[in-house]
Amino acid sequence: MYPEEPNELEDPQDENPDTFSDQPGETETNEDYISEAPETEPVASTPPAEKPKKKRSFAVLWILLVIVLGAGGFYGYKIVFPEVTGPRINPLNLVPANAVFVIETDEAYNVWKELSGTRIWKTLEKDDEWKEYGEALQELEGTLSDFDKVIDVLSDRSIYLSAHPYRKDEHDYLFIIDMNGLGVVRTWLTKQENLTQRKFKEQTLYEQFDPETKETLYFTFTDNFLVGSYTHTLVEASISGSEDAALSRDFEFIDVRKKVLGEGLVRTYLNYETFYPYMESFMGEENTEIMKENLPLLFSGFYFDVEQDALFLEGYSNYNDSLPTYLNLMEAGGTGNLDIAHVLPARTSMYFSMGFNEFSDFYNAFDQQIREDPELGEDYKLYTKRTEKFLDVDLKEDFAGWIDDEIAIIQLESDSYDNETAMILKAKSAKLATEKMAFLSRQIKRKTPVKFKTITYKGYPINFMSVKGLFNLVLGNLFKHFDRPYYAIIDEYVVFSNQPQVLRRIIDDYILENTLANLESYQEFEDKIGEKHSALLYMQLPLLENSEGAMIDKETAQLLKEKRAFIKDFPQLAFKINPDGKMYRTKALVSIENMQLPDPKLYDVPFVGDTINYDSLLRVDPGEQIEIAEIEIEDLGAKKQKEKDEEGNLLYEVELKDGKKHGSYFEYYPTGELKTKGKYKNDKPDGTWKFYNEDGDLIKREKYKNGKLQE
Repeated sequence: MYPEEPNELEDPQDENPDTFSDQPGETETNEDYISEAPETEPVASTPPAEKPKKKRSFAVLWILLVIVLGAGGFYGYKIVFPEVTGPRINPLNLVPANAVFVIETDEAYNVWKELSGTRIWKTLEKDDEWKEYGEALQELEGTLSDFDKVIDVLSDRSIYLSAHPYRKDEHDYLFIIDMNGLGVVRTWLTKQENLTQRKFKEQTLYEQFDPETKETLYFTFTDNFLVGSYTHTLVEASISGSEDAALSRDFEFIDVRKKVLGEGLVRTYLNYETFYPYMESFMGEENTEIMKENLPLLFSGFYFDVEQDALFLEGYSNYNDSLPTYLNLMEAGGTGNLDIAHVLPARTSMYFSMGFNEFSDFYNAFDQQIREDPELGEDYKLYTKRTEKFLDVDLKEDFAGWIDDEIAIIQLESDSYDNETAMILKAKSAKLATEKMAFLSRQIKRKTPVKFKTITYKGYPINFMSVKGLFNLVLGNLFKHFDRPYYAIIDEYVVFSNQPQVLRRIIDDYILENTLANLESYQEFEDKIGEKHSALLYMQLPLLENSEGAMIDKETAQLLKEKRAFIKDFPQLAFKINPDGKMYRTKALVSIENMQLPDPKLYDVPFVGDTINYDSLLRVDPGEQIEIAEIEIEDLGAKKQKEKDEEGNLLYEVELKDGKKHGSYFEYYPTGELKTKGKYKNDKPDGTWKFYNEDGDLIKREKYKNGKLQE
């Protein structure tokens, strides 16, 4: 639990006992968000001229510190009271249970002193909002520079900042500051201009109105902790929930906090029950639901350390181990290396890797978990048996057995491509990969009428795997998107993609040695974060804005574009987890360095792909049974393709470009009458499509844009 702190002498505010009360109020239940209550704001006698409102964000904590610590510096030696022993409330009891995150430090002044001298802070100051906070903190530092005794008292002060939903799609921040030994500062705060007060559950709640910004700061004092927010319901929730202390009494939260308490200068705790909804505005609803369902984390606790050119975050996370997810399997799978980076293009914007001692260990745990699942087990066993019988293969031996210690999904960046994703499996050897993939291809071709002409691109054969649902069955639904993919073998790596152009691009960069692993900046970054991992997500942030459509949604891409000038100075970010008992050890790293990236104009062939739609990482959809389907494109180099029935009647003809439907499309009835006509653009219907009956009458007209039917 949080270490108990001494109480303080009677506060000078008690001169006016009617001004405030420290009596705790009744406990209220925290809902998904805290409903608002009527608030009272003072009316200015002379309305000021309209001015731009100042921005408020999580750094509002520091703005409040300027007020509190500035007052402490002014009174200096005169007002610092000695502390006395005695029981005090755990300040985390004052944090409402619906906190999205909680930031904790007991060395606020030292944090600023260490951070302000780094390249990271100098870069943050390029953003106007961060620059404003830095100027305020520098002013504060100058004010206190001659008051060593005051700094000694203030530098060890506990401070908390938490984020909370207070109504639908809106969040604000609550800050808690230890006022022990600063009784006169407390009096000074309650004597400011434009200050009103009211009672809430027998406790005084102060309201300070700012005529310039038209905003009100609400604050109260609970056991000599200053509790404040710009949203009154957050302060009220703190008062109401202090006795129940739902967050600080939660066993899962306690377990995580024990792991990181006392580590680093700053500690941050995430509450995933509210963190996932909070992330919807950044990740989109669909991606957030994927994370929520398949990574059922409960709490995370992190501590920060700062270097000149990097920000480190380390900690622990716990999770709901009663649900069938990848998290349950990673302990059995062990950890692997980041070898796939040797075949990734330098302009890889996102690299999600799963590592194992051996993939077969992970697959066996995966197979057992799904078989034992009461909801999915019977269907899974049926699909597995049907697939093995149909293809005459043993999935464990012929598929899982030759994969080594890493599999990955990647997203490539380009100004013109959309949905450039690939899946890569690292084999135990190039020879074994070639033998096993050739065997699987033969077995599939025996069961399908598909005609596909294998092409060789710069010495690397590109083939087609015309079987639906195989990766979903063997690897889980995270890999469902790669359905009937093209593939190429590059040394010991088997690369799959739904777009043959992606394989060409990967081959080009590999031949030119223009790979991620060959970037000096990546090598240094990998050394810092460590290669061994169960799961790792690596991103080149400046490239993500051009990666919309697959692993990045439209809203996130737009946000990255808006912050382009700021983000370019933080080129690399990675987050990885490794199993550690009943928890996962987590580590994150953000770099600040200039990266030399290859010219994006190397890739100027436009195409548009489908958006990834993951239903679940593990769930086997009963509707997604293994089936063999024909592919329309027989030759990647052809300009046009036709198909006739057994009697020689033309069924359809379509124009092609780079192995995709691109241009006019005509479909006919067996009688020769036109049935459908339209156009494809980058493999998707585009423009006006017309449909006719066998008498030649127009019966329907549809308009498409980028593959989507327009209303």
